[in-house]
Amino acid sequence: MTTHPRILQVGYGAFGATHLDAWAGLVPATALTVADPRPDARAAAAARVPGIAVVADWRDGLAAVDAVDVLTPTDTHHAIAAAAIAAGRHLFLEKPMTVDAAEARDLEARAARTGVTVQGGLYFRFHPKARALHALVRAGGVGRLRFLQGKFAGFKRARGDSGALLNDAVHFIDLFGWLAGERPATVHCVTRDHFGRGSEDLALATLVYPSGVVAHVETGYIQPGRWPDTVVPGAVTSKEVQVSGSEGAVEIDFAAETMVRHRVRHEFADGLWRPVFAGSAPVAAEAADPVAVVRAELAHFLDCIARRRPPDAGLAECGVGLALVLDAARRSAATGTVARVEA
Repeated sequence: MTTHPRILQVGYGAFGATHLDAWAGLVPATALTVADPRPDARAAAAARVPGIAVVADWRDGLAAVDAVDVLTPTDTHHAIAAAAIAAGRHLFLEKPMTVDAAEARDLEARAARTGVTVQGGLYFRFHPKARALHALVRAGGVGRLRFLQGKFAGFKRARGDSGALLNDAVHFIDLFGWLAGERPATVHCVTRDHFGRGSEDLALATLVYPSGVVAHVETGYIQPGRWPDTVVPGAVTSKEVQVSGSEGAVEIDFAAETMVRHRVRHEFADGLWRPVFAGSAPVAAEAADPVAVVRAELAHFLDCIARRRPPDAGLAECGVGLALVLDAARRSAATGTVARVEA
């Protein structure tokens, strides 16, 4: 690989400018190529970062690069990823990495044969506040985990390639599994397609982990949000998580950039379980805009390539493992029953 890896960004849609800005902070413009079939998208990319190359067909750029960053609709991921892996190109694949677990397993097998690095685009794993929360949970800062809940919802456009489950719930389902250190055993999911477009605009998922931890994720486009979205223009959304344990709880509002730790435990006295408070205080964790978070993801990707080590958001966990949970969620929603997550 050259001193500066050559990057092919496939797709310049809603998240395309964020990725391009992030790449521009890591490698020279001359090392970047953006592929998009739309002339206006190619023109916008070239104007945003002068000096980059643009092509209409991603296949035309594949031979001249070292790594590929895929930002296209989910149902196109497998074909592009398989071609990139076959060409020996390292791969960054935005969430969800594949439509289902079968596609993810196929890519995992292909990548194992060629030895390329494949990383998933799981944004919140690289957000400073989520990383601070992960460190706190791992250090026992909230005691034994009991309940995790998240809301990733608000008034925004419904994507044409997927519903609220694969587009939004995927973020916190992955985050909660990362925090718990285990994959859910069962999922109960309820979805609704109020718009009649063939994909859900509301998804509610309750996950139960082998350790007994319970999580709940609410996503959708019909509920009020609290803040202007930093990625989707015109959207008003909420991106909040609460993590509760035996020794306290933590609340994060990613949109407002706030993180608060509550030191509280319940003790049995006079025949009742009562909360015993030891105070609440903000947690010091830096703010981060979307470009900074994505740049951290991509910097990790490049470091893993250079050091020949597996990424933190690799295919086994964030491709196959996460897809198995999402597959179970869709089975649950379709049958109205609790679905077991396949091993």
